[in-house]
Amino acid sequence: MAACERVLLMTQAVAEILSHINTLSREERAEVVFALICSMEPEEEGVAEAWDAELSRRVADIRAGRAVGKPAEQFFAELREGRS
Repeated sequence: MAACERVLLMTQAVAEILSHINTLSREERAEVVFALICSMEPEEEGVAEAWDAELSRRVADIRAGRAVGKPAEQFFAELREGRS
């Protein structure tokens, strides 16, 4: 049995949905996963506004030169090496 295979008791509706999963692209499956996660834990009030404010603050820091970045290639190389 493969790592992701399990014997599940499921409704016909779930079985039909799962049978279509393999026909979707990676991007489409990611969209389905995101939608499922959102449906399980609805967003708390004010979260979107808080993220908008945080992103605005970060953009302002970058534009003002207060934030120091690094190239993505460097970051991911360090992450792979466990140093990031």
